[in-house]
Amino acid sequence: MVNKPLNKPTPVNLALHTYWNLRGHNSGDILSHKIQLFASKITPVNDKLIPTGEIKDIRGTPFDFLQSRPIGSQINELPNGYDINYILDKTSNAHLKRVAVVKESVSGRKLELWSNQPGVQFYTSNMLKNEKGKGGAIYKKYAGLCLETQGFPDSVNHPNFPSQIVNPGETYKHIMLYRFTA
Repeated sequence: MVNKPLNKPTPVNLALHTYWNLRGHNSGDILSHKIQLFASKITPVNDKLIPTGEIKDIRGTPFDFLQSRPIGSQINELPNGYDINYILDKTSNAHLKRVAVVKESVSGRKLELWSNQPGVQFYTSNMLKNEKGKGGAIYKKYAGLCLETQGFPDSVNHPNFPSQIVNPGETYKHIMLYRFTA
């Protein structure tokens, strides 16, 4: 995704909201999918899901996916599943950061994701309620997962977050690289 403002500084924070279920279409929930997120911090939110401005370490909490584990293993410890921005760890000087690895054992599929963005919103389709989909399939809560690489949400209101302001003449460039194997 590329964007260039013409005459005024402009906040730009685009995110791709794609749902994934590596077991396949109409195959139930994603709770047994194993995920590893290369992030040791989150930007906590208030009851309206707006970031508070804090940066919080997640080690030892239900948000900790530094080691691969099933998405559903601690999801019931959260009131509404996962819907939070993770701060990606900088592990090298590479242009792209490793974001996540998702594995599904029945299909043998694996998704790997890299990006140039500082964060990733991990969402477990908590709000889905009998959404009609492809071929008449009904998608319910936890039917898919989203990994939305992005700048930190609400960064314009939190000076401690990386700026998402793009000035005239500057180019916003958002890279997401997916690799699928089976």
